[in-house]
Amino acid sequence: MRACPSRRAMALAALLAALAPAVQALDISNADFYRCVQGDCRDGQGTVHDMYQNQMLEGVWQGSKTIPGQRYLVSHPLTKGKKYEQFYGADGLMDRGSQIRGFGAMNIVPVFTGTFGRMDHAFMRARLAVPYEGVYAMGNGIEYRGRFDYMPAKGMEAGRITMGHIIFYGDKVDLEDNSKETGLFVSNSAVVGGGVVMFMPARPDYMALLQQQYHRDLQLAVSDFKQQESEKAWRTAFAILGQVALTMAGSSGGGGGSSGNRFAMDLVSGLMKSATAPEGSASASANTDPSTRLIQLVTGAALGKVTGDSGLSTSLAKAVATGIEKSNAAGK
Repeated sequence: MRACPSRRAMALAALLAALAPAVQALDISNADFYRCVQGDCRDGQGTVHDMYQNQMLEGVWQGSKTIPGQRYLVSHPLTKGKKYEQFYGADGLMDRGSQIRGFGAMNIVPVFTGTFGRMDHAFMRARLAVPYEGVYAMGNGIEYRGRFDYMPAKGMEAGRITMGHIIFYGDKVDLEDNSKETGLFVSNSAVVGGGVVMFMPARPDYMALLQQQYHRDLQLAVSDFKQQESEKAWRTAFAILGQVALTMAGSSGGGGGSSGNRFAMDLVSGLMKSATAPEGSASASANTDPSTRLIQLVTGAALGKVTGDSGLSTSLAKAVATGIEKSNAAGK
C-alpha cells in the first residue's frame, strides 16, 4: 500500500511553509527581541520592551501580534515620557503613525510621522513598511515635509540586512531660522526602521550612480540567493535524513535500515543532481530551485518507495515535519 494522498499533502504543505521567504511582520513572540514587562502580551493589554531598539510598545495583542486598526503607543527613554501613536495593518506592518528612527548626536530623537506604504525589498525578498507621506523631524529643528520613497540596496550580503536609501521630495524646513528649501533629497544608506536618516540634496550624477548600483546589485544578488537557497535546502535535507533514520531504525515492518538508506540516497542524489544540472538542460529547467526539488523528492516518489506500511508512511510524514521544524530552529 502506498502512502495516502492526504499524508503527502500534509508533508507538502509543511515543506512549502518552511521553505517560503520570510514575511516581515510585527510578531512579539520572539523572546530574543521582545520582553513582556507588563500585562498580557499574548492575548490582552500589555507592554513590550523591544530590546533591539530599546523601545516600549504598549497596546492590545492577539496571538502575540498587533491587531489591525488598534492604537499602539511607542516610547523610548530619550523621549522623556512622550509617547507616539502607531497603527498596523492586517499584514502586521505599520499603516500610519510615528516611527522613532534612531538616535544621533547629543541624544536627538528623529521621528517620522505620517503614512506608510508597502515595498517588496528586492534583496530581502520580503515586504516592508516604508515611509510614504508625512514629516520627518530630525529632532534638531530640521524637518522634511512631503513625499518619501524607498530604494532597496544589497548591503554587505543580499537577504541578511535590510539596507536602502530614502528619496524625498518636498520642503526642508528650518524651524529655528524660519526658512524653507524645496527640492529633491536622498538619504545615506539606512536600515528600514533603524538608524538616523541623513538627507542631502540630490544631484543628477549621484542619482545616476545609485541607479546603476541598484541594477548591478540585482545581478550580483542572484548568485547570493541561489547559494542561500541551496544551503537552506541542504540544512533541511540533513535534518529530515536524521529524523527519517530514527523512524526507520525503530520500524520492524518497513525494511529497517535498508529502506531508510534508499530513502536517504534518493533524497541526496536527487538534490545534488538538481543543483548541478547544466543550464538549459531539461532537468535544470524543471528542477533548478533546490527547495522545489526537495519538496518533490520528499513528498513525491520517495515516500511511496520507502514502504508498503501505511503506519510507517504516517510516521515518515511526521518525521519530515519534525526535521523541517528542527532545521528552521537551527537557522534562526
